[in-house]
Amino acid sequence: MKIFITGDSGFIGNYLCKYLTALDFEISGIDIAETHNINHTHFNGSITDKEILRKCLLNYECIIHLAAEHKDFGISKEQYYLVNEQGTKNLLEIASEFNINKFIFFSSVAVYGNNQPSNEQTLPSPINHYGASKLAAEVLIQEWAKQNPDRKVIIIRPTVIFGAGNHANIFNLIKRVIDGKFYFVGKGDNVKSIAYVENLVAATHFLLERMKPGIEIFNYADEPPLTTRQLVELIAEIANVSIPKFTIPLWLTVVVSQLFDIAGKITRKDFPITSARMKKFATPTFHRSDKIRALQFVQPFTIKEGLQKNIDWIRRQHNEPNTSVFPLETNQE
Repeated sequence: MKIFITGDSGFIGNYLCKYLTALDFEISGIDIAETHNINHTHFNGSITDKEILRKCLLNYECIIHLAAEHKDFGISKEQYYLVNEQGTKNLLEIASEFNINKFIFFSSVAVYGNNQPSNEQTLPSPINHYGASKLAAEVLIQEWAKQNPDRKVIIIRPTVIFGAGNHANIFNLIKRVIDGKFYFVGKGDNVKSIAYVENLVAATHFLLERMKPGIEIFNYADEPPLTTRQLVELIAEIANVSIPKFTIPLWLTVVVSQLFDIAGKITRKDFPITSARMKKFATPTFHRSDKIRALQFVQPFTIKEGLQKNIDWIRRQHNEPNTSVFPLETNQE
């Protein structure tokens, strides 16, 4: 099968391209960034450019759509919708022109907003522009799927994703635990659903092989669900480090972090500590993926194995001493 992947240079895209290429799928992709993966054809460009898409998308059977605007700092409302909604619309229009009837879209659990714990029947209610723009793209895809009975569509809503090569939420958490800079905010009893990238890629292939006419939606999160405290304790166990026993009240952390909010507005710098992030850290983000497991999908790696791989990579690549501020490419959930 010939598959075209948008966002092929990104974190998930790199893993997915290598995985599918190893299985002898013929892969090509597009991204605004160059790729270091030399095993497939890569086009530099944006999904907001229909003419580039029209040149790239000849003779494909399936599109896997990963490209998105996802950062939570310095991005305008218009940019979210330009990339996530209009970019998706462009892809669908070109797919129609070229009679491409298989489409896999990476959405996000951000479409659920605060409606948690979620499953695929949970009513979407996004609370930010990222989640709303992803939901807007889903609506376009659902309408497109209904226009032709031969079309086969899968929407995947993953939770926060981690793994070697990613510098987002879990990276920052692991780095702080390893460096002895972590402290508990609140009780730590809130569930934090996470997904190891190689498990998500395996789940994508699993669903690709089972596509059927119509549209299906799947959450993806690794099992079992862990609380924040369980997650941090597991990281500390794997890394063989200790963590503080005391807990800082959430209200106090939010008050202090508001100083960083003010500093960020003045300097236009994205500080790793903000009141929104502190609140989010202590808030449940619990998303179930029972639907794909009912189809007999088994994640190839345990959460502990995924964290071990991530920690090993961080120690190899990010062993600068006394690091207090880390690269931040925050996953939206």
